[in-house]
Amino acid sequence: MATNKNEHLQKVLDTHDINKVENLDKFIAKKNAVKKALNEKFSDEKASNAIDSGSYAKYTAINTKFDIDCCIPFRKKVKDEDKGFSSLKDMFDEVYKYLKNEYTKDDDDITKGDVRKQKVSIGMKFNIDGEDFDMDVVPGRERPNNNDYNSNNTDLSLYINPSNRSKKEEDDNKTRIKTNIKKHVELLGGTERTHERKITKLLKVWKTERKNQNGGKLIKSFMMELYTKEAFDEADEIPSGLWKKVKMVMNHIIDNITENDLVDPANSSNIVSDSMSDTAKSDTKRDMKKTIKEVDEDSDKIKEYFPINEDYNDEDDDSNSKASTASVLSTSKFG
Repeated sequence: MATNKNEHLQKVLDTHDINKVENLDKFIAKKNAVKKALNEKFSDEKASNAIDSGSYAKYTAINTKFDIDCCIPFRKKVKDEDKGFSSLKDMFDEVYKYLKNEYTKDDDDITKGDVRKQKVSIGMKFNIDGEDFDMDVVPGRERPNNNDYNSNNTDLSLYINPSNRSKKEEDDNKTRIKTNIKKHVELLGGTERTHERKITKLLKVWKTERKNQNGGKLIKSFMMELYTKEAFDEADEIPSGLWKKVKMVMNHIIDNITENDLVDPANSSNIVSDSMSDTAKSDTKRDMKKTIKEVDEDSDKIKEYFPINEDYNDEDDDSNSKASTASVLSTSKFG
């Protein structure tokens, strides 16, 4: 019997629900503890308390790969008497040194070796009751000037760690990004964006499984969110059913990912697509074309590209057994 694609995708969403994670409350508590520590340590330098960021804050997280992250906005030091940081590198390094050398002394769930510099964030790997939990701390600095961060202006400058720059960023000697974490969190927010959030989560399942099967690099999660919003906003008519919506967004990505720049809605000069290599773009385009073709030709193929998470599958259904679905990543590995 042919697979009902829409029913299957709904089950994919149900079994990848972030709220099914057993230790979620403990992960959230840890995130809040890190935010509290940052707020206290940098009470003079911060422009506001640390804010939630990442896919969990955006309600686009899946339980096989998700973020519970935070961003801490700092003041820009212009005059000697100003509190804050005059250098983005100093800001980044001070947060890194604090988390690595001081925070880890008071938290038994993390060691100094589990704090690392990343592209624009400091990564932290905790072990909580035997489960690994990763979170990223993004330091940002208010712009354009001292004391300009407020409810009407939440723009930030982020430092780009040179060792993690893309080739394009290296060629351009780019060391900073203007962005707006709050605007990013709000992009797919609200009841009117419910369908976009569902499709984003399904695309994350697809991406996680493709990478798990084939390795390599594919489209970045933030780009999937932007493309999904674009596809829905530009569509003359939104199709019914989950599979047709997924196809609509995939076709939008196929048409644009190698041909057109994808612009950060919080900063028109930040070309988000520059952070991806040409190979990753081409591989994403190829794999999405293959997915659409094979699922349209054989509905059962949808189980391979969008696997049910058997760890949270309450039904004893042989047609969706582990043997018939592609493998699922452990929740010990988060994005």
